Amino acid sequence: MIGYQVRTGVIYFLNLLQGVLLAYVVLGWFMDRKSPVMRFLARVCEPMLHPVRQLLSRGTSNMAWGGFAPFVVMLLIQVLISIVRGA
Repeated sequence: MIGYQVRTGVIYFLNLLQGVLLAYVVLGWFMDRKSPVMRFLARVCEPMLHPVRQLLSRGTSNMAWGGFAPFVVMLLIQVLISIVRGA
C-alpha cells in the first residue's frame, strides 16, 4: 500500500515539475525575465535546463541547439513517469 502511495506522489511531483517547466517556457515569451514570477520559475527550472543546454551545444559553435533543452527535459520527465508507473 505504501509503495503505491509513494509512486503516486512521485508521479504527481513529476507532472507538477513538467507543468512548471511548460509555464516557464510559455511565460518567457510574454513576461519580463526580471518579474518575480519569472525569477521564481527560473530558480526552479534552470538547474534542470542548464546541463541539457550544455550537452546540446557541446561541440558546436551554434548555441541554437540549447533552445531544445526544455523539450528534452520534458521528454526525460515523461520517460521517468513511464518508468515509475511500470515499476
